[in-house]
This record gives sequence, C-alpha cells and structure tokens, in this order.
Amino acid sequence: MDLQLRKYNFIQQLVDVEKESIMATLERVLKQEKEEHQEISTAHKKELDNRLKSYKENPDDVLDWSAVKENW
Repeated sequence: MDLQLRKYNFIQQLVDVEKESIMATLERVLKQEKEEHQEISTAHKKELDNRLKSYKENPDDVLDWSAVKENW
C-alpha cells in the first residue's frame, strides 16, 4: 500500500474516532514527530559554524560563568 493510500485510510479512521484520549495521543505523537525532525535554518547553521570556528581559534577566549552571573 502506498503512502497516499495509507494517509487516506488513516484520515477515514480518524473521522470515526470518538474518544478524546485517542485524539490527544495522536496529536501528541504528531507533535513529537514534528519537533524531532525540525531542521536548523541555514542562518542558524552558519552562526553555529562561526561560533565553533571562533572557539577553535581561541579556546581560551571564554567567559567564566560565575563572572557572568555577577555582572548580570
């Protein structure tokens, strides 16, 4: 059975769901699946690469967490 047919059959079954608990479970699974497979944008990847490069070039150029907390 191809994916499109499986989706169609699933939607047909979904229409007949009458229990709130089943709907809540399905929604939770779909939300979790979406969150687990989110892509990092190109801009974010570039920023992470820049920060990693900066750290590798200057590993001692870091801030002490206790100093940051004091100045916050």
